[in-house]
Amino acid sequence: MAQLYNSSMSDAHVKGRVRPKPFMEHPTGDFATAVEATADAIQRLRLLPEWNEWIDFCAQGEGHREDSYHFGEIRMRRDSIVPGIPIDVEAIAKAARVQSSSIVGDEGFYMLSGTTPPEAARILDAIFRHHLKIRPFADEGDDYAIGAEW
Repeated sequence: MAQLYNSSMSDAHVKGRVRPKPFMEHPTGDFATAVEATADAIQRLRLLPEWNEWIDFCAQGEGHREDSYHFGEIRMRRDSIVPGIPIDVEAIAKAARVQSSSIVGDEGFYMLSGTTPPEAARILDAIFRHHLKIRPFADEGDDYAIGAEW
């Protein structure tokens, strides 16, 4: 099973301290897929009394070689996402099985208008797979590792 690599803090920085726990991490055995884990995280975020800080959804998949990694990140705050690159809204909506009107914006800043947590999770998954080129590891089936951190 792939481990999500947390590069936000060096080992020297956390020496003698406990590394902060991510808001969400997959695979842990709690969810069957990255999409299910992401939908649960978005549901929990939307239930917060306030969600004013950006959270980073970081995906990790196979790189150009079997023994290498490829990373992608999408920042999210409430219904706003920043994938870091412009996306093809029509292609993402089709891949996520949502109406294209559910994704509004351009130039790398988008609003997920009226989406349910599963729809929002499928949109993030489509961006990770189709625009950020996150590929599952050969021994992981059709899934990749994902985590969310403040």
